[in-house]
Amino acid sequence: PTIIIQLLKGYTRIKLGSLTPRRDFVFVKDTVEGFIRLSKSDEAVGCDVNIATGKDISIGELANMLINAINPKAVVVTDNERFRPEMSEVERLLGDNSRLKKLTGWVPQYSLEDGIKLTIDWFRDNLDRYKPDVYNI
Repeated sequence: PTIIIQLLKGYTRIKLGSLTPRRDFVFVKDTVEGFIRLSKSDEAVGCDVNIATGKDISIGELANMLINAINPKAVVVTDNERFRPEMSEVERLLGDNSRLKKLTGWVPQYSLEDGIKLTIDWFRDNLDRYKPDVYNI
């Protein structure tokens, strides 16, 4: 959200911390569908499952995608206050959804690109709720 909000508020210098961590982003509607399917699966009771796409992207790559989608003139600048405290950053979060698929048949319905478009649209409609200059750790 912080990248999208800064871009939609017209910032051309997008303040971020580390750009190297990698994340497996799941669109919210896919996440909800995963929970619904799990709640209906007796076989899933007591099992550890990941609601995940099985694909990851770095924060830097994601920032570039968002910049290209909203304001290609913007650039990323390092803000030391946005770096997580030492030893607290998880460098890679990548889920394996194979158990969820096997138990429920769930597969993500939204690509990262589709999810980004819908997320940008939602934030654009709700921008007054957010303050891009406030960063909470």
